[in-house]
Amino acid sequence: MATINSHGSFYRIQDNINNIQKDLGANMQRLSSGLKNITAGTRPSDVAIVNSMEAGIATMEYGKLNAESSVAALEMAVADLTRLSDIITRLYEMNQIGANVFTTAADKALLVLEHADLSVEFGLVGDNIKFRGKDLAVAVSTTATKVEVGSTVFGSVKQQIAFGLPAALTANATKVSTGVAATTLAADKKAVDTLRLQAATQYNMVAWHAQHAANHLSATKIEIGNYRDVDFASETSELAKNQILAQAGTAMLAQANAQGQGVLALLQT
Repeated sequence: MATINSHGSFYRIQDNINNIQKDLGANMQRLSSGLKNITAGTRPSDVAIVNSMEAGIATMEYGKLNAESSVAALEMAVADLTRLSDIITRLYEMNQIGANVFTTAADKALLVLEHADLSVEFGLVGDNIKFRGKDLAVAVSTTATKVEVGSTVFGSVKQQIAFGLPAALTANATKVSTGVAATTLAADKKAVDTLRLQAATQYNMVAWHAQHAANHLSATKIEIGNYRDVDFASETSELAKNQILAQAGTAMLAQANAQGQGVLALLQT
């Protein structure tokens, strides 16, 4: 009976040592790679989830870039619209000068010349509110000025960045130089203010999308770590435990082997 027990203990201990050595090797691989999934068969569902999340992160990065580019484009557009507003403000000043009883004919002629220059500038600025060759001063219904924001994996939307088409000045040189252009200038101002308001609305939307994408990316990168990255504190504790078990198993194996040798020596005597 002693021989059978000793023989059984030997193989049970050997099996335990083999399992511990396998776990110990896996601990070392995970710690050295920083990854939970170290073999083709390890946590296959986690791997699939990680792959989907990585695709989502990659597409979200570009969705964020789209939104950030749109923010830059609309900042430029608002600056251009501000210049149009400045031109109208100057026309208001000129209209006031034209209404002055002491303004001479020569003065009014100069107002006409300045009006011509400002009209050319107004048209030039309005026709070139473009970013990387894309005209933003077009109808809001235009589909060619919609940008993809978000992620096609996690969910994305098409955000419009066009804000409308600037109209030509209706306050002509004659009215401005004679000081009777207040009504038409008010209409011109309202048209530019409307564009400015629409551009600001588009700016706020894409700025929010850019911030939302950044937050989404941060959250997803944290979440992906739960499926992919090793918990080093837990893994090092497991490694220490397996090392102790391996050492203890080796000592027990030697003891079990010694028991068998003792029985054999007894029988031989």
